Amino acid sequence: MLLELLRAIAAAGLPVGLVAYALVWWSLRHGYIGPSDSVREVEQRFKQVSKEKAAARKNRKRASRHAGKQVGQPPALAPSGGPGMNPVHAKWLKFGGGFYGVVGLLTYGVVELRELRDFLLGFESLSALFAGFGLDMLIGLVIEAVKNFVVAIAWPVYWMSGIRSNHIWIWFVVAYAGYWAGAKLALRRFTGGQISQGDSSSQY
Repeated sequence: MLLELLRAIAAAGLPVGLVAYALVWWSLRHGYIGPSDSVREVEQRFKQVSKEKAAARKNRKRASRHAGKQVGQPPALAPSGGPGMNPVHAKWLKFGGGFYGVVGLLTYGVVELRELRDFLLGFESLSALFAGFGLDMLIGLVIEAVKNFVVAIAWPVYWMSGIRSNHIWIWFVVAYAGYWAGAKLALRRFTGGQISQGDSSSQY
């Protein structure tokens, strides 16, 4: 049991914790969400951001349809919904945000890297890679990317089939503990940094 716990911490807890820390800290630093006091509040704020982005997409589609009917009039602008997110955070939201989204994002990265490795190893040289490059290859890459996204969405099935353990629950508990610890540490660092900046500015 102890060996299983150590394996879970190294292979699941630490990676999930590091990714959660980076995502939450970056979100707070760049204003994707407002200041938060707890991990739960961070999750709630991201849910709100996700809803706002979905509403903005609907508004843009509605505006484009309306503009198509009224030729010569510019389309109405949809609300921006706050600062634009980088692709990594946008993908995190697509995977559901929170703990589920962090593990989904990690799974997507692992599967994509394995696919890329196998793809490159399938060619004897760079010249062979360039010689085989074409429309069929591009279509195949797009199809594989869609498949990998589906695999990442269903990450519990992916990892349960890959982890050989009689105590699979340990891995899930450790992964969630890593997520919570990483997000909590990011909150503390961001809050501590704000306090330090406030103290230094008050000296002048």
